[in-house]
Amino acid sequence: MNPNLEAKYLRLEKSRNRLLDNLEQLDPAILNTPAADNKWSVGQIVAHLVLVEEFTVCYMQRKLQEPEKLISSSLSHTVKSILLTILLKSQVRFKAPPRMADVPEEVCLPELRSKWDHLRFQFEDLLTDLPPELLHKCLFKHPYAGPLSAAQCLTFLQDHFDHHAAQIKQLIKVKS
Repeated sequence: MNPNLEAKYLRLEKSRNRLLDNLEQLDPAILNTPAADNKWSVGQIVAHLVLVEEFTVCYMQRKLQEPEKLISSSLSHTVKSILLTILLKSQVRFKAPPRMADVPEEVCLPELRSKWDHLRFQFEDLLTDLPPELLHKCLFKHPYAGPLSAAQCLTFLQDHFDHHAAQIKQLIKVKS
């Protein structure tokens, strides 16, 4: 795997494992109790994170089927990626795109972890097998920021994870 991608991937993996290890200590009732009307529970936020990653891996796998159709990452894509980072690190709240908001009412953390483990293995394989000539190609399309390279996609996934990890931390603090 490219060293830059590997560093980003390993950071994302460490964050994920830390969160899941902490959530395993949580009472299942707290895990599945929404914070308020029309707000997600901790478990639903985790399910959303898994869903986003599942969509990302599937999308990238499809794009890699036709590498000749991939566009090169440009300055415009870089600027949009940076703006996405800034927004995710801010207190701005976003409404998830409908297919990324389709989370179950209740979740089983061990099942989610197993699914996420499987996705991470797929993602790691995808990144490991990524030819160097595709590193600066847009392999993912964010619903708002548009096309992103593999490195920009990993940055988005980390920022997205951190955004929701902060929400989870706040929810647990309120419920405890």
